[in-house]
Amino acid sequence: MIIIVLGIGFAIAHYVVKSKIENALTSKLPETVKLTYGDLGVSLLQGKITLSKVKMTNFGKTIQEPNLEMILEQLIIDGFGYWSFLVNKAIFIEAVILNSPKVTYHHNPNISKDAYKVSNKQSFNTSIEVKQLLLNQGFIKVVNSETDSLKLQMEEVDISLKEIVYNNNNTKKNRIPFDHGTCQVRFQKFFGQMSDYENLRISEAALTQESIVLRDLTLKTKYSKETLSKIIPCERDHFNLQVDSLVVKQPNLGVVKDTIWKFESPKVAFHKPVFKVYRDKLVTDDERIKPLYSKMLRELKFQLDLEQVLIHEADISYSEKVKADKKAGTVRFKAFNADIQKVSNTYKSPTKTVLNIETRFMDHAPLNVVWSFDVNNQEDLFEFQAEIDLLQARYLNSFTEPNLNVRLEGELDKTHFTISGTDDTSSIDFKVKYQDFDVVALQDNGQEKNKLLSDVINIFVSKNSRSKQSSFKEATKNNIERHKTQSVFNFIWISARAGLLKTMTID
Repeated sequence: MIIIVLGIGFAIAHYVVKSKIENALTSKLPETVKLTYGDLGVSLLQGKITLSKVKMTNFGKTIQEPNLEMILEQLIIDGFGYWSFLVNKAIFIEAVILNSPKVTYHHNPNISKDAYKVSNKQSFNTSIEVKQLLLNQGFIKVVNSETDSLKLQMEEVDISLKEIVYNNNNTKKNRIPFDHGTCQVRFQKFFGQMSDYENLRISEAALTQESIVLRDLTLKTKYSKETLSKIIPCERDHFNLQVDSLVVKQPNLGVVKDTIWKFESPKVAFHKPVFKVYRDKLVTDDERIKPLYSKMLRELKFQLDLEQVLIHEADISYSEKVKADKKAGTVRFKAFNADIQKVSNTYKSPTKTVLNIETRFMDHAPLNVVWSFDVNNQEDLFEFQAEIDLLQARYLNSFTEPNLNVRLEGELDKTHFTISGTDDTSSIDFKVKYQDFDVVALQDNGQEKNKLLSDVINIFVSKNSRSKQSSFKEATKNNIERHKTQSVFNFIWISARAGLLKTMTID
């Protein structure tokens, strides 16, 4: 008899619990959320709830069209703590499992963020603890609702998040409203629209608290060079970046004083990046001020602290088209390796950001650079030291011939220079050893020598650097004015050019 009574009681309890869950799923959800499902399974003994064929749609506050849809094969809530809920009015769950979720978010850029917020008549005051959240084989897509164009997509998404705690008194008001333990994320075939002009793709990614590893990363302009030049209102780089892998050690994303985001890592490494940049100088100039890197770091809207950034075996080329009837001139850096210390806006003076670079300039000439600055210096004071070994002048012709209509002959045996500057002006100390140097001005067709102009130019250019005192020629040039609407590298270039011209000009 007791067994029969217990059985009847258990059946009644099962019915009551299932009915309450069904009622909550239909009447207790926020008014903007619609939920349907195929089957509901409840196991009181295991504290397990299973929903199959689930579809959830969110409509926002002011729009009738759905902005978020999620379809999943199965939702499992396992190990629900009845005692904790009945006695302590707190929710404890061993595991929440989402199998094969497909999430689509419809983004409307013309609607304010408030319109997308989920509304609820009552605030949620119950404490929640979930030992583990698992998302298996997910698919996430973000679509522009106006144009139906794809903004972001991730396939085969797996997420494991442990020790999730929502405490009404302690975490509710935080920017991230819950605490959590270890987190692991994996996904494949990532696509992201970075802007109106560039797209990002990642073949495979793994994110843990120990590291972030991104493989086969590409960031490309989605238009051809010719098309981009026709549609942009002012100058903009056309670029193609391919990275074999990007590794971030011990990443830490957090919040400072509940308002400012921070990102920290002791080491970030780019492996075998290939970076091709093209700029059409025939397009209208971009007259916006271009800040130096120290100011860019200083004025970031979040705290960044990367102890070390490494670039391994990069291949970099920059092409610039100056004349409509000539191909673009190109500058190349092969076997580019960089060790950058303190890419950060959190350190205090006298600490500095320091870039140590080794590369082969124009495919063959060894180039070493030490570049330093202090983000705390309001004048953006910097120092750029460079040393170039034997450079055959003819290798520069891929840039000088199409852009300057000038052919160079001879060789620069050794070049040293130091640029010291601020956001306004720079000074350069230049030292060079060269021989048999000749400047050949070309006819308008870019092929034949303009003999008269070449003879005039070479009246003012020394053939070699030798003198009675030294085989090197030295010069100093001060008050080189920065063109603030031009890039940081333009400032380095015009400073180096000023020093080179002064050393090669006959006194």
